[in-house]
Amino acid sequence: MTNNTNGFSTDIRVNGEKLDCVNRFKYLGAIIADEGSKPAILARIAQATAALAKLKTIWNDRNIALSSKIRLVRSLIMSIFLYACESWTLTADTERRIQVMELRCLRKLLGITYRDHISNEEVRNITRQAIGPHEDLLTRVKQRKLKCYGHVTRSSGLAKTILQGTVP
Repeated sequence: MTNNTNGFSTDIRVNGEKLDCVNRFKYLGAIIADEGSKPAILARIAQATAALAKLKTIWNDRNIALSSKIRLVRSLIMSIFLYACESWTLTADTERRIQVMELRCLRKLLGITYRDHISNEEVRNITRQAIGPHEDLLTRVKQRKLKCYGHVTRSSGLAKTILQGTVP
């Protein structure tokens, strides 16, 4: 894969064999694509939604407290979603998709459908009443990105060199 907007391609050979040039690949569970972070974010949303669906019996169980369900979502579902989010490039579209995914999860465990005509703000208020004040998912993504940036800028490794765009 090349990171070049001109479409320029360089032959890379290993042991005399030419490597294929690809538009996207998966590395350590994260999708690296030439079209940016959107495929990675959409894949993480799909994986988190699939995990949410597998736990349907827990969400429908009325014997489990709402606060426990919310903690389960934050530990099981959101951890799947947040994997490798430090490298994402956020756009207005991807930020909106992250917020939609979070509210879909909350509505699912609260048993609220869109036909109930309950606003997103009311869903957030119900969640705040159950577990207290907390950051929304988009804020957590942004905090992780800033924390990673801080680590990189304080280091003296290859990541800092790449980030600065200078050669030592």
